[in-house]
Amino acid sequence: MKVFRILLHIILIFSYKGYAQGSKWKKLVDTLTYETQTGLPIAASKIYFSESRFTISGYGESNFIRYLGEKNTLSDDLELYMTNMQRFVTYAAYKPKKWFVLYIELFAEYMNDGVNEKHFEFQPEFFIDFLFSEKFNLRVGTHQVQIGFINNNDEPILFYSVNRPEVERIIIPSTWIDLGIMTYGKINKNLKWSASLYQGLDPTDLRGATWIRRGRANPVRFNFEGFTANSSLKYNGFKNTELVLNGLYSMIGHQNISSSTYLLSSYARREYKNWTFMALGAVGSTDNTAGLFEITRQASMDNQGQVLGKNVYGYYTEIGYDIWPILNGGSKSSKNVRKFLLKGNEVKLPLFIRYERLNTHNRIDESLMNKPVFKSDLTAITIGANFNPRRNIVIKSNYQFRNNKAPLADGTFEGNRFEFGLGFIF
Repeated sequence: MKVFRILLHIILIFSYKGYAQGSKWKKLVDTLTYETQTGLPIAASKIYFSESRFTISGYGESNFIRYLGEKNTLSDDLELYMTNMQRFVTYAAYKPKKWFVLYIELFAEYMNDGVNEKHFEFQPEFFIDFLFSEKFNLRVGTHQVQIGFINNNDEPILFYSVNRPEVERIIIPSTWIDLGIMTYGKINKNLKWSASLYQGLDPTDLRGATWIRRGRANPVRFNFEGFTANSSLKYNGFKNTELVLNGLYSMIGHQNISSSTYLLSSYARREYKNWTFMALGAVGSTDNTAGLFEITRQASMDNQGQVLGKNVYGYYTEIGYDIWPILNGGSKSSKNVRKFLLKGNEVKLPLFIRYERLNTHNRIDESLMNKPVFKSDLTAITIGANFNPRRNIVIKSNYQFRNNKAPLADGTFEGNRFEFGLGFIF
């Protein structure tokens, strides 16, 4: 719990504005407009809505998971079965001209499974933005792929659950930052577009239970045997509503073996009074899974190949309701509580429920039917609550009912989970 206390102190420091009144530090760190630039979440977007030439921003989160039953480790991806995780991300951005932005991200993460595995990662990322006009801009470097909701909203105050939705971890690879070129802009005031080209996925470390997720593991791997093309449309012409359609095509190449992958995703998100509604769906397909099986077999230590699904799908629906006004006598203000802890009408206490369904092997190549198949055929219901003492801080807890029809290696089935976490942006 020492890490928990340290993160809590950091949260309180960054949320308390009084200590920095009149100082340059306050201007540099503590000003968030809660606006977003295309392809970036709130804290990462600060430089674009600041009069300062140089800004520092970022986020931190700490998650703790208790497993009530067997744990599914078939993915060989610690992030999907960790017991605790600490992550801290800092953005440093310099805007010498209104049309030119230099951007650096420092990503640090530690996670373990409480028994055997642990992982520490420190990774620098960078890009340059050329802001030519509202209609057309150019971004070059390592940046988020425009697919799904979480990839562009991965800061902890922007989603309800302690961990990202399973559909956006397994079917849509979340926290997907890759090396490439992106063009983006506005067709009109309500319609944004983007079109991007990234380096290819790495097929040597793919896993059947997580489809293409592990192919995007390292953005500075410099893999040009294939490529990934990505495009997105976002419409916000309705009040407090986002309608988004995005997709990608990835040509995976490795030693004379090639495979094509398609992934299409769409979501609708609406806020209405104290309610939040969210629905997302994704479908994908991969050809030449026999070739990918051979690539993963040759790359494995035990000569065991991975059977990927020819067709995959995933979707979820989510409803949240903020009960704080009810508990506070119908008022959103918090005048009777110390302002150091709670800040006026920024306090929220949303309850939420989310239903998810996904299948990584909706169809399998007939030639691979006799091979061992490690898959995710999951239905998950997540119920939980968030507490926002300030707009930039969240304390989370949720319980997840999991029904994975695919058995584990020993024939048993994975159990449910209780999760607790906290996060902040600055």
